[in-house]
Amino acid sequence: MKSSNLGPHRTRVLVVEDNPVDVHMLNYAFEEQNTWPVETTVAQDGETAINLLRKASSSGVGKPDFIILDLNLPKRDGTEVLQTIRATRELRQVPVAVLSSSPRDVIHGKLSEAEVTANGYFTKPMDVDEFIALAEKLRLCYEMNCCAESKTRS
Repeated sequence: MKSSNLGPHRTRVLVVEDNPVDVHMLNYAFEEQNTWPVETTVAQDGETAINLLRKASSSGVGKPDFIILDLNLPKRDGTEVLQTIRATRELRQVPVAVLSSSPRDVIHGKLSEAEVTANGYFTKPMDVDEFIALAEKLRLCYEMNCCAESKTRS
């Protein structure tokens, strides 16, 4: 969908979020923090996300480097999306950050019931400055998980 922060290497980020205001704010925050060049693709429901991910895993084209996932989605919820990611060999190592308006204990409870884990858990911000700070936290989550993954492969 929208690319932000043009640069030599952009991180491909799949944003799975049904709230267009949150998507807009997240894209704005990526542009404003200007230290992490990203190319975002947006899926507005769980079914679309699963279809995009299955297509990417089978073709290798468009596979995201990082996924930002809301849990409360139409059609199929975020736990189903995360189960699909973790069950797919080509996708299971992709870092996933859960971004939700639910309290952290509710997020952990939902994921425990579904028997899946994410690489980071974040509460949705309420204003622009908080979204910009969130973009930096997401970048750190991505970098920490990429570094951990490359160390385990060495």
